[in-house]
Amino acid sequence: MTKAQIIDLQTRIGATPDGFWGPRSIAAVQKHLRAMMPTVNPWPKADQSSLMKFYGQPGEHLTSLKLPFAMKLYGAESPITAVSVHEKCADSLRRVLVDLYDRYYLDAAVMNAASAYFGIFNNRNKRGGTTKSVHAWAAAIDLDATSNAFKSSWPVQATMPIEIMECFAREGWLSAGAFWGYDAMHFQSTR
Repeated sequence: MTKAQIIDLQTRIGATPDGFWGPRSIAAVQKHLRAMMPTVNPWPKADQSSLMKFYGQPGEHLTSLKLPFAMKLYGAESPITAVSVHEKCADSLRRVLVDLYDRYYLDAAVMNAASAYFGIFNNRNKRGGTTKSVHAWAAAIDLDATSNAFKSSWPVQATMPIEIMECFAREGWLSAGAFWGYDAMHFQSTR
């Protein structure tokens, strides 16, 4: 993001609008998103035992979710109209996507990022780790990975719109870009 875009973002989240993204801005964006989350967050903690207790075995209890707008899988010619997701977070993900579309269908930047689909279910370990990724439970989604690469810091290098993070926050989902500072493509239904 440019300095002017960072200043706009800082203004939106209640941080000092100085164009420098540091610890105060990080704390402000996390506070901003947490204030949007349900008072009682319905999702489990992100540790393996909590995920197993809440979602069951990785790869089980998947359901098909019809998308409220067409998404394009990276490298595919045709848009996709449905995805596989864990049954416990399917309705929530549908509400996130409907909210995104209802609020921002005329905003090309937001909708381009929201419709660039990079996956939900992938029964794998975390990158470089020995424990399962939340994707193994189909309880995480990646969007617009080309502009929000895994190791790119958000918002300085990665460009995931805050509007998308806000829609996920309203359903209690965590945005990796805001809460880890990188991997801004990633949203997961954990607290």
